[in-house]
Amino acid sequence: MEVPVRYFPGLFLAVFLSACGDDDSATQQLTAAQETVRDVPAGELIGSVGPRGAHQWLAVPFAEPPVGELRWRAPQAMSRWTGTLQALEHGSACVQPDALSMGKGIDGIYGDEDCLTLSIYSPPKSASEAKDAKLPVMVWIHGGGNVVGEASTYDGGDLAMTQDVVVVTVQYRLGPLGWFHHQELNGANASLEDHSGNYGTLDTIAALKWVQENIAGFGGDAGNVTIFGESAGGENVFALLVSPLADGLFHRAISQSGVAVTTSVDFATETEKKSSHVMAQEMMKAHGLASVPELRSIDAGDVIRAYMTSPDDLMLDTPTNIADGHVLPETPLLEVLEAGEFNKVPTILGTTRDEFKLFMAQNPTYVDRYLGFWMYHKNPERYERDAYYGSTQWRIGGAAAPARVMDSPVYVYRFDWDNIGKPLWMDLPGIFGAAHAFELPFLFPSLDLGPLTSVMAGGDDEQGRQFLSQAMMNYWGNFAHHGDPNKGKPVPASWQRWDSDQQLLVLDDDSSGGIRSGSETATIESLIAQLAEDERFESDQGRCELFEELSNFRNWSFLIREHGDSLGCGG
Repeated sequence: MEVPVRYFPGLFLAVFLSACGDDDSATQQLTAAQETVRDVPAGELIGSVGPRGAHQWLAVPFAEPPVGELRWRAPQAMSRWTGTLQALEHGSACVQPDALSMGKGIDGIYGDEDCLTLSIYSPPKSASEAKDAKLPVMVWIHGGGNVVGEASTYDGGDLAMTQDVVVVTVQYRLGPLGWFHHQELNGANASLEDHSGNYGTLDTIAALKWVQENIAGFGGDAGNVTIFGESAGGENVFALLVSPLADGLFHRAISQSGVAVTTSVDFATETEKKSSHVMAQEMMKAHGLASVPELRSIDAGDVIRAYMTSPDDLMLDTPTNIADGHVLPETPLLEVLEAGEFNKVPTILGTTRDEFKLFMAQNPTYVDRYLGFWMYHKNPERYERDAYYGSTQWRIGGAAAPARVMDSPVYVYRFDWDNIGKPLWMDLPGIFGAAHAFELPFLFPSLDLGPLTSVMAGGDDEQGRQFLSQAMMNYWGNFAHHGDPNKGKPVPASWQRWDSDQQLLVLDDDSSGGIRSGSETATIESLIAQLAEDERFESDQGRCELFEELSNFRNWSFLIREHGDSLGCGG
């Protein structure tokens, strides 16, 4: 078999570096290269030193490429590779719409099907030192609606260096390539995993298995693994909490702005307008195919395009985390948690205060743009009113509701920081507030959020921002080490476990009250009652329009849909 270019003998790299000259820089490069050589069960590989000083190994494959006959099948374990893997550069993102790639995609599509890789960041250690280090491992699952995103966005070097942990960032199949449930797709002899439709979920499980088998060589403790993720990554953390296939693969969990929800098989296959039955027929007709399995022959980009309504689509209307009864329980996720039938580990759950505002800011119903960029509210009172209901629903579904039923140690937070800049006098603090994903740069300080990066750094309290960032990294790091965010590195306030008092930790800078204790008493029932009595609505029609928007947001209808009759809006 021909050896891929990225698999060269380690000696080749050493000779190449030594030939670069006798100056100190070449010597340092050679020393660093030698120190990152690892021989683990998966194979030998060599890494580099990242910008934060951490050792890093990028785009390490953890499963066979899911291409050809392996599309829409459970990930397949890899045989040990030959030669030395040059884990020096980020690999391809998984196939997705081009909206976030800054023009790097082709014909509206970004990424490649050969994308099942992970990256590892650790404090600098030699191979012999790493074997005895037994550092906590933090496995990051990126967000993006399970439709977009990639591991390379997140540099785990800061967390690795400041918290003395090994950070692993994982890629998984996205959109309809990651979740597609159709009974005709695989034959009668296929596994239950193949039939599940949960290929993206199974990818994260495969990555955790790889970590169990290989992470000791990088200084990690396979007996102390924390999974953490944001948005869809947080939803995937919930999925792993209830998946029997993930039992024993992790020991702590953090869901940031995830929601405790799975999708029923009926909804995924028939009910939803982009269900697998409908989309399979459309794609077969478009490509002149006679059977569902033949869909494996079409270009991966064409699968994504079939779900796009316009070339600039960011999110695709595709079901994810399907309650198939094998990978994920058939019972709704909250009910599984309430029954105690989940992987019981210490857990952190949290949201931002103004989750909904990030999406409202992109909605012309709420916000206008002058000259394409200058943003302003159309109706500030309506904006704050609707943002309150959308964000409160998110806080309930993502933190309060699961925390109330979980019989394992749970810590809850709310991120309130909103001290962002006001370029050209725009009221961006009002438009965004403490919006969805705004906590991410505090945990990944080098994170690039595009135009929002400079806005978030443009507030008037840089010292306070840095203090909050360090405090959050310490809480997360302490939790990874001890299962308790208070033990370990110093933190500015005690974080009480969620109990009958429904306590949470508010994360903010000193100019707005600082890091402090709070509570979350809202329930879906109380929110609906408040909506029914809210006099800021001029008519029941406006009330029902908001109810419909909240019911349909990201297919979270399970949260409030059953309460429509009490509002006069239908169930």
